[in-house]
Amino acid sequence: MGTTRFKILTYVLFCVVLFDCKPPELSNACDGKSNGYALGSLIRFVTGDRSPSCLPSFDFQDLWGVFKAPSGDIGVYAMSSYRDQIILGGNFQLLGPSTGSAALLQTSNGKLVPNRYCPYLKIVGTTHIAIADGGGGFYIGGEFFAVQGEERFGVAHILPGCILDRVFNVPKDNTRIVYSLALKEDKLYVGGNFTSWGDTPQKYLVQLNRYTGEINTSFSVQNIDNSVFDLESEFDSLFVCGEFSQIGGIAKQSIAKVSLTTGAIITSFNPIISTGTCLDLYLGTDSQGSPNLFIVGDFTAPSSRNYAFSVYPDGTLTSFIPIPNAQINSVQQYQNKVYLGGSFTTINGGTAASYLVSVNQNTGALISSNFALDAYVATLQVIENTLYLSGNFTTIKGNSRISMAALDLPNESVNGFDPQFEGTISNPGSSFVSAGNGVIFTNFDRSTVNVVPRNHFAVIDEYTGAPIEGTPNFDFPIKSIHVNGNRLFVGGSFTNVGGQTRTSFVTLDLPHYQVSSINTVLSGSPEIRTITSDESKVYAGGISLGTVNGQTRNGVFALNLGDLSLSTWNPDLGVGSSGESILVVNDIVFIGGSFTQINGVGGYQNLQAVDKQNGLRLDIPISSTLPGGLVYSLAYANSKIYIGGFFSSVTGVGSFSNAAVYDLSSKTYLQPNPVSAENMVNYVSAYPDGNIFYGGSFVNLNGETKYNAFGVYQNYTNSLSPWNAGINNTVYTSMFKNGKYYLGGIFNVALRKLNGGLVRTNLYE
Repeated sequence: MGTTRFKILTYVLFCVVLFDCKPPELSNACDGKSNGYALGSLIRFVTGDRSPSCLPSFDFQDLWGVFKAPSGDIGVYAMSSYRDQIILGGNFQLLGPSTGSAALLQTSNGKLVPNRYCPYLKIVGTTHIAIADGGGGFYIGGEFFAVQGEERFGVAHILPGCILDRVFNVPKDNTRIVYSLALKEDKLYVGGNFTSWGDTPQKYLVQLNRYTGEINTSFSVQNIDNSVFDLESEFDSLFVCGEFSQIGGIAKQSIAKVSLTTGAIITSFNPIISTGTCLDLYLGTDSQGSPNLFIVGDFTAPSSRNYAFSVYPDGTLTSFIPIPNAQINSVQQYQNKVYLGGSFTTINGGTAASYLVSVNQNTGALISSNFALDAYVATLQVIENTLYLSGNFTTIKGNSRISMAALDLPNESVNGFDPQFEGTISNPGSSFVSAGNGVIFTNFDRSTVNVVPRNHFAVIDEYTGAPIEGTPNFDFPIKSIHVNGNRLFVGGSFTNVGGQTRTSFVTLDLPHYQVSSINTVLSGSPEIRTITSDESKVYAGGISLGTVNGQTRNGVFALNLGDLSLSTWNPDLGVGSSGESILVVNDIVFIGGSFTQINGVGGYQNLQAVDKQNGLRLDIPISSTLPGGLVYSLAYANSKIYIGGFFSSVTGVGSFSNAAVYDLSSKTYLQPNPVSAENMVNYVSAYPDGNIFYGGSFVNLNGETKYNAFGVYQNYTNSLSPWNAGINNTVYTSMFKNGKYYLGGIFNVALRKLNGGLVRTNLYE
């Protein structure tokens, strides 16, 4: 939050003047015991300065993730680094901060308040509703399971400063969906779709202690039979809007009024909805200042009151009859105008007006409809002199706004608020709550905000976690990345890189990521899945590989590093083969994949070592002890080759479940097998600290289900690490840099937090 940083800096400088502190002398500014060092460090923290200095640096990384793809699994498939940059390749079209489904946004432009001022909530799941707590924090409700890495089920309290309230907690329930919240004194009312609450039978609507989350069973709405979508309070009563047809033992369709204290039905309140659902309420006024409850939804009602009408608090109908032709999702009032948003295309019984209108607060007569939206509105919210809206639209009044926008009132002009989502927002949409100082808190059914386009390739700054500019676009996914000196080699299924024709393999010149003038020409439609190098060659392998620079190369090939000419190294895995992994160990090159021959000689399947000069087989392992299925990945540590793939046995040795370890010293497989997976292992990587990473489509390692999709084997203790990464899908790549591991894959949850295919960890949290 820029204003917060400015205030802190102003305070620091004020103290300097107030206490007549001189600026630190250059001669002692680096003395850790000096006042100058302390003051300089504080100013460096406040300003975010990370230029070279004797003063300490601070880690304010907001690691972005990858999002959206035209088809296939979205994620990071390959990763490397160059200087202080992290290089990503995969299947994605956008990058954005992994915020989870709620965030603080600046009202002037829709930009995120930085993570250093407002730690991202990283909500695992969807947030449907947010309300202010009256003290600078928020209550949120939805269909979520964790907030900031801690379990929370459907409802949570966020303290000022964007910190999860660890005191407020509710019982675990993976099926709970919360749509509505209302706060009255020390009571929090929660409505949604749930059929019990903890060990009580209360369903659809409950009252909680606002400080602890404990249920108050003295409040009980009996015999409610379906979901609650919205709540509004007035004096000692609570208006309840939803999908129910019975409440309190009385037949009432979709709208009711109950006691705030007991939950007893107030039977005198009896507006009639014939069929359908109430979706939203707004307690406003008519032109005389009398309270009016505006009720909207997808319902039918008598006397031309389908989809929208209003009543006085006692239930008496008003003259408000807007007559839209389809569902109204949201209603708000500003002065004498009532705004209606939904999926309708006409108003007042036939006048063309699509998705958003303002109507007279007394009669419902059309006032304005010239908003030029291209799809439905899910949510409306008036905050001071601004109307915020979310929905399925991509334009409003000729301005590009994907799913969220704001209009200045009363002139209804589109302002600069442009959050840049990666997709549209579905009903029940969003909430908008003022956070003061030019900031709003909003929720949404997306995983990120403020996205930027990056097609399958991105480079992020190690210190900020945000993508740099000027990198080339790829037209199809990337599967492999390798840095050697000032060259970046990239493989995948692409055909165009930065506007230049490059088929499946390209060299980028560093540091500017420019496409090299040297074009390695691959025939057909191959996909390069692995790239590595030694002191003289760069090796590559993949599927559907036929020729390279006009010469036959089946499965794998190598280029001479000097001029990138095609090397004579040619193991020849045979037509239709694949080279999935290439591992250089001293003077040996191991090849893993799907093949049945080496050098034109059959009987060598899926794994074999060859020499570095010509690619001649070395009978390591011998032909009678080879994996019985595809080998995806190879890693080396302590004279051992760690093997991952999709196989159930090693010929002549015994059963191996998708993983094995080959000892180069004894030229035998380790028995018993130290790591096994019940499904394929797509990725193995070894690190100098003794950690071996396993990623794949498995749900357990060595029978333990906590190692879903990812686990760490410690070769110095010969055991699996007890650390549980909490990852929900395959890890395909990893990297260690400056004391942190980076993991990439097709997951969107890691460490019990929302992450877009990319996470940074120390393996302890």
